[in-house]
Amino acid sequence: MAPIRFGIPLYDYQAIDVIGPLDVLAGTSVSLLKNYEENGFVRKDFHKLGLELEFYHISETADKSKPKNLFLENLDVVATVTPADCPQIDYLLFGGPLPSYRLSDEMKSFIKERVAKNEIKTIFTTCIGAAVLAQTGLLDGKRATVNLGFIDVARQMYPTVNWVEKTHKENWVIDGNIWTANGAVTGMDMFAHWLIQQVGEELAKFQFEALAYAPRGIDGKLLEL
Repeated sequence: MAPIRFGIPLYDYQAIDVIGPLDVLAGTSVSLLKNYEENGFVRKDFHKLGLELEFYHISETADKSKPKNLFLENLDVVATVTPADCPQIDYLLFGGPLPSYRLSDEMKSFIKERVAKNEIKTIFTTCIGAAVLAQTGLLDGKRATVNLGFIDVARQMYPTVNWVEKTHKENWVIDGNIWTANGAVTGMDMFAHWLIQQVGEELAKFQFEALAYAPRGIDGKLLEL
């Protein structure tokens, strides 16, 4: 099975916007499940339900050596690739920074080039990450959501995006191959929904229980698994 590759542009996002969704996925990796099998924690061949996952944290510039400080948590994160040496990726995830953040020209070009090649299966955003994606023009004409406290400002800043109303009852929005969640934790719920589609309920439920995590549906109600 070919690995599933996630690319995460590295800028000053709120840590949980990215780490939360990635942790929802990470516990289903084949390598981890094999370790569980070897130690008798799960049944033999359980790893066959899992995913081959690779995560690439993409520097905004050609220099990946300098750590990026996520100032809200005072957490240093080091990029693993640059736009120039990033391999082919299947999915992109945009976390939410401060509303004033602007993507670098290099990162904009990288994102649009990879999308133009039809390389990217799905783009995910959490919280204000949708406003970051909007800077590339890829959300133009698309229906999307963003942090509800920011949605009026987003509508002014990016009027070509079809932002949902505050009163709308969807915690995330799917428009074609773009999935946008209105917050960090709803982003985890969105990824839980995607994960169930990929691996089925048995492994997904195992992973959720391992995290002591109870995912909600798009309407905010607890899922019954």
